[in-house]
Amino acid sequence: MRLLPLRRSFLLSCAAAVLAGCASEPPQPDAEPSLAHASLPVQLLMTEGFVPVHRALAGQLMIPTQIRAEPGYGAPHVVVQELMQYLQQARCVDLVLAPRPVLQLLQAHGLVRQGRLYDVVRSPLIAIVQAGRPLPVLKDTEDAKQMLEAARSIAYPSADGSDFIEQKLFPELDLNAKVLPKSIKVFGPQVAQLVARGDAELGLLLRSELPRSAEVQVVGKIPHPLAYEAVYSAGIAGQACSTAGAQLLARFYQREAAMHDWSGSGWEPVAGVSQPPAPPVEHLDPAEYQP
Repeated sequence: MRLLPLRRSFLLSCAAAVLAGCASEPPQPDAEPSLAHASLPVQLLMTEGFVPVHRALAGQLMIPTQIRAEPGYGAPHVVVQELMQYLQQARCVDLVLAPRPVLQLLQAHGLVRQGRLYDVVRSPLIAIVQAGRPLPVLKDTEDAKQMLEAARSIAYPSADGSDFIEQKLFPELDLNAKVLPKSIKVFGPQVAQLVARGDAELGLLLRSELPRSAEVQVVGKIPHPLAYEAVYSAGIAGQACSTAGAQLLARFYQREAAMHDWSGSGWEPVAGVSQPPAPPVEHLDPAEYQP
């Protein structure tokens, strides 16, 4: 575990209005938070995938916080195991920021409160090829199938999106037997490195994990109904010492993400944007993942 000793001042309006709920879940009524009732500093636990989002918005914040960042790499149930140990041992955590499926599993364990999750940003799954290579056509699912079949080698991420790729994308296109033997699963940003070097002919990864300097070309998003978007959300921890502080910060992230210019970052705001729901996690049994 790695502790980020970030203790910054954050500017939050105590009279901020409750934002409209995210498109993937109706808002649940909760008490209007007040900074006067917040225990400070507010304790945040986030996976490292959320750290770039936090940094992009941090200049607008002015409330004392302590932040711990955990790696959070792998499928949702793997990340849950990493976070559970800290949440069960920590004296106090107020807000957890992680991929939505991870928070849903933490809710099932009682480590994140039931009810509303505050969706903040999303990033779509895209396909990439080496710079200078011909771009495959990618307008519908048949194009996606032909693209995956034709590629001599494929790289895809071991974290966000890996479950979707292995359990839905490949099976729905009836490609498991053809595609898995020629595929390699690596840490997200490494996908672009392999494609740029020519070590993989095709890459699948989140748009937010694509380095701006990578010598690759974006083919496009995986088309509906097999599109995927990783959604990062905030959830109030079950043992929160400062519920008011957690609510203020969760709403801050939503509000500022909706107003932030994410151009070139690969992130998009969730609030106020129509989108398909985040992938369900019903197939994951929380009881199987006790540490």
